[in-house]
Amino acid sequence: MKTALRFLGAMAACSSLHAAETPPAKPDVSFFTKLRIDYAKREDFNPYWKLAEERRAIEQAMETGNVDLLLELSEKWLQKCPVDADVHAMRSHAANRVGDAKAYVYHLFFAMGLMQSVMESGDGRTPETAWKVISIVEEYSILREIGAEVTGKTLTATDPPCDAMHVKLPTGEKTTLYFDVSIPMERLRKMGSEKEKKEPEAAEK
Repeated sequence: MKTALRFLGAMAACSSLHAAETPPAKPDVSFFTKLRIDYAKREDFNPYWKLAEERRAIEQAMETGNVDLLLELSEKWLQKCPVDADVHAMRSHAANRVGDAKAYVYHLFFAMGLMQSVMESGDGRTPETAWKVISIVEEYSILREIGAEVTGKTLTATDPPCDAMHVKLPTGEKTTLYFDVSIPMERLRKMGSEKEKKEPEAAEK
């Protein structure tokens, strides 16, 4: 992945493509990490962004091969959720289909940079060195990228809490990979508190 990032970084430096977020000319993991952490601090942040109706519409466009619709919907979505590596990857694929080399390279660069940001946060082998995610969506992006087959999942009682993903690697090795889920869990706790606060207020009106 690092080799691919170096290649994509060099090509991205030649691109004048404008986007809501402009990545560095070279693959700088700190840029993507800051982008992810800052996004997780936004008031509209929802760690289950994959469940959003407009997000599902993008996947449907991808499944049906509707390239034009995918490009239209993904542009709007990435303005709202620029940290969605999967949609960057889908948009890169669609751009390649229509011969837009700049967009193809840019969004592939972005998708890999976001995933690399997660993988640089630890080695995923223990709860203490877990990969730090802002969404469970990121967990599955990483697992797909490394070709891991999920065979089970548990939540650890460690500090920080981790999703322990029991997987089978392409080599045949069976192991457990850990993802630090403290950020999404804290956000979900906050969302639950806000919902509980609003429900009595609504009942009083």
